[in-house]
Amino acid sequence: MHLPKGHYLQKGKYRIADVIGQGGFGITYSGTWSTEVKGNLGTVKTDVPVCIKEYFFKDYCLRDSDTLRVKVHSETGKILFAKFKEKLIKEAKILSEVHHPYIVNVLEVFEENDTAYIAMEHIQGCSLKYMLETEGVLPEKKVLKYVYQIGQALEFVHQKSIIHLDIKPNNILIDKRNNARLIDFGVSKRYDVEQQETSTTMLTLSKGFAAIEQYDAEGIQNFSPCPDIYSLGATMYNLLTGVIPTESILRVTRPIAKPSELNKAITPQTETVIIKAMQVDPAKRYQSVMQMLNELDIPSYFEEAENNLSEQSEPVATDRNDNTVDHSDSRLKRDKGQFGDRKSSENVRAGKKRKRRVLIPVFIIFAAIFGWAVTYMFDLNGSEGGVSSLTANSDSTRMLVNVGSVRPVEPPGQIAHENGLPNDTGTTTNTPNGRMSKETAEKETARKETDSGTEETKPTEEEIDVMYASLIASGKTKMEQKKYAEAREDFAAAKDLKVTEEALRLSITCDEREEEQQISERKALYEAKYPFGNFMIVRKISNGRYGAIDSKGNERIEAVYLSVAPSPNGRAFEREDHLYDIYDVNGMRVGNGLTTY
Repeated sequence: MHLPKGHYLQKGKYRIADVIGQGGFGITYSGTWSTEVKGNLGTVKTDVPVCIKEYFFKDYCLRDSDTLRVKVHSETGKILFAKFKEKLIKEAKILSEVHHPYIVNVLEVFEENDTAYIAMEHIQGCSLKYMLETEGVLPEKKVLKYVYQIGQALEFVHQKSIIHLDIKPNNILIDKRNNARLIDFGVSKRYDVEQQETSTTMLTLSKGFAAIEQYDAEGIQNFSPCPDIYSLGATMYNLLTGVIPTESILRVTRPIAKPSELNKAITPQTETVIIKAMQVDPAKRYQSVMQMLNELDIPSYFEEAENNLSEQSEPVATDRNDNTVDHSDSRLKRDKGQFGDRKSSENVRAGKKRKRRVLIPVFIIFAAIFGWAVTYMFDLNGSEGGVSSLTANSDSTRMLVNVGSVRPVEPPGQIAHENGLPNDTGTTTNTPNGRMSKETAEKETARKETDSGTEETKPTEEEIDVMYASLIASGKTKMEQKKYAEAREDFAAAKDLKVTEEALRLSITCDEREEEQQISERKALYEAKYPFGNFMIVRKISNGRYGAIDSKGNERIEAVYLSVAPSPNGRAFEREDHLYDIYDVNGMRVGNGLTTY
């Protein structure tokens, strides 16, 4: 649940306007900053546009509907929330002191509503990712201009012993003056004079843009600009070819194509720079951003043309009390259509946790029973030396059972013949000392269960590490197989065993990849025609009718029209009755059932 439109922060200093977007770690709002400007005419009160980022763990946080305070609904979540809120505040305060023409300025960091907020300057324009999706592959001169500007920003922060660690088209904004601005230092790291890391944020990996050393926390313990250089080269590759490069960690078996093989217009000089910047081995890359920029044929002057693209956020529905309802998460929209019923994010999270509570014990019990079944079969067939396989494997079975707080399952034959307890076929059981009544047997069973529970010890750290590593490996494999729901369950079980950045990052990466796949599947239902404002005019393959979709493949103008034609007010869509509906660039219908356009 978002903060409502019109809500004030810092006693009226900031006013929330609209939701721009939501990720795994926060919600970004557009808003205004009420301040005073001094000039020749004296002091004038004014409202300055700003962006406000609210620290909000989607998987762990809820908002109190009365107080609007952020609450964490699990012990695991509380640990993570507190840990990374402190780090976020520390990093943001550092960045509030970093000012550069090509970096979005951080204005203030403050705490309120039991969480943290970062106020930043608002940039009107669009991201390079949106520009690429809207205009297609960018001209080389334009890319070189943007790379030169972002390169200067990176050189500036590198001199202050800060590395960004998340350079990609989505984190580069192009303002109205057609200049590039670097954003989102949420995962950056700062180092002290001895080059050792002094600030650690959430480890994140952007598929195709992250250097191989970012896959290992040990790889970025010491300051080096090489990860940012790799990402800047990968960004150039993407903008000039339209292709996201193969992940660095997979390039040994899946080499990337040369940029010129995908775009013949790329000059040899630019291609050489991209290839060197994207070397898997950090030692083979440029060792500073300036080295990289010096080898590029940067234009002597830049065009002053304005950027007319504007990346607007999707509308967020509000209830009568103006409390916003989160419709931005595609996972809540799947298979329901644009206007289908949606569950609240709180209910979805609660459902996931209920599912985890059921599945994890079931998984553990199944593993224990399966282990017993295999070893019991060996017992029936006999074993060399007369040693039972069950005994040999009892430690691993005990480990599995301990984690789920479930009593180990013993072979029914062993219960009947060794302990003289009730079996499935009779009310009494023979024992070496004679017959045992049913009542006595039940008491004995209860006593053994109690004793067993008392004797059980918690798993060791080594045992937890083994299980954790197994779940992480299993989840990664399932994620690569695009079995996202199963992978998510593995990562959730891993987080329940041990709270780590790795498990949380993988869980969020799994969600992001699933969303990417869903967007790709939705877009595959249409034949793209040409851009229309923030949308794309399309022809739906299933019915051959025209409409418009947004960047996530959602229909914003229903694909039911016979044809599309330019109109002074936007686009004219021809209906079945051969009348025309007119839509503007925002997807709003401004004319209905007209005979001409």
